[in-house]
Amino acid sequence: MENIRPPFKIDIAGAFLLPQALKEAREQYRNEQISLVTLRAMEDAEIRNLVERLKSAGLQVVTDGRFRNAMWPLDFMWSFEGVQPVNAKKTGICLNGRIDFHHHPVIDDFMFLTGVTGGDVIAKQVLPAPSLLLSEVLKTDAEQLDVFYEDRELLVSDISASYCKLIQKLYDSGCRYIQFDDSSRSVCEEGIALNNLVLEAIPADLYVSFHASVDMLSAIRGVKAFFLDYDDECCGRTSLLWFIKEQKATFGFIPSHYPMPDELDEIYEKIDEVTPYIALNRLSLCVPNAQVLPNEGYETALKKQWTTIDMAMIAAKKLWGQTE
Repeated sequence: MENIRPPFKIDIAGAFLLPQALKEAREQYRNEQISLVTLRAMEDAEIRNLVERLKSAGLQVVTDGRFRNAMWPLDFMWSFEGVQPVNAKKTGICLNGRIDFHHHPVIDDFMFLTGVTGGDVIAKQVLPAPSLLLSEVLKTDAEQLDVFYEDRELLVSDISASYCKLIQKLYDSGCRYIQFDDSSRSVCEEGIALNNLVLEAIPADLYVSFHASVDMLSAIRGVKAFFLDYDDECCGRTSLLWFIKEQKATFGFIPSHYPMPDELDEIYEKIDEVTPYIALNRLSLCVPNAQVLPNEGYETALKKQWTTIDMAMIAAKKLWGQTE
């Protein structure tokens, strides 16, 4: 892994379709038909399969596909001290104390992932951005929130400290690539300030990318790569170009999918739009989070997931002549 370092001409947003076998296992676990140990073993097996498939496709960066997460990002948030599900249906979060970090399952998850990469790819850890946790906390009942955080500055401080402890623990476990996600369109000044507070404490050799809306990306400091959903009408890509022109960070395109070979001109045209502002060698292609759309079945979405990677590889080879 020492010689495999971002940025890459092809990166991944991180989430892949949950395998059917794992879907069934989760349902069996909810119905108390299998144990947590059995479920965990099945997650391990599917993550190994995903890593091997991504490596076979030619990628140099892998994630666990969010195969550990049933309700991301909420299940990530519930693992901080002081945070718990709001109700039995687990539709949100509430507080039962001040927010803190002691141990988080993401540490064990990362150590498993990096243990199966084989050394010829790098394991990326995708985390909900601090701002995303803040926005969820601020949705809670105001009276209940005031019990622990009448002073909102203390809330920002505690979230920042908890994230910094978590990131340091990941770093100590060998993590050298983290991606923060907050693609919500509701951006507040407190959230931006919180993200910047955490980013200030990042170890110098920890590569950090950020997947967010233009309003967030144009206000954060200290990241190495910006990932933007480029074919989203609300992404505000034109205004972002002027900001990124003065930055050293990589600019990553995330279309909803990469079209078939005879349609790849769409991608090249998008690249041409920005090269007057950003040099081609500072651009990359990022494969989107996979999803099953309302008008398509699982098998169709699964095929599109892998075709998208193949098409990104073809586009990268044409644009840069290589994918490293």
